[in-house]
Amino acid sequence: MEIYCTQLGMLIGFDYCTKVQNGLPCYNTFGCWKERVDVAAILKANFTDEELMLAFNTIPKSRLQRIMESVHSVRLGGKS
Repeated sequence: MEIYCTQLGMLIGFDYCTKVQNGLPCYNTFGCWKERVDVAAILKANFTDEELMLAFNTIPKSRLQRIMESVHSVRLGGKS
């Protein structure tokens, strides 16, 4: 399942959204996926409260930062 990411300007999967911030979810995961999956349940099952606070209480990365991280990830074979 994929959605169009307004930050990256391309289609991405839910798994990307849950790892984009150095292994933590994107700050907009709820906004993008709430109509398709139970985002809260998935995130609570996979992240600690501290990790979620860190992910959702920080300044969002710019579109360029996310693109550069994506390129870097592809160069490393998908490993962050």
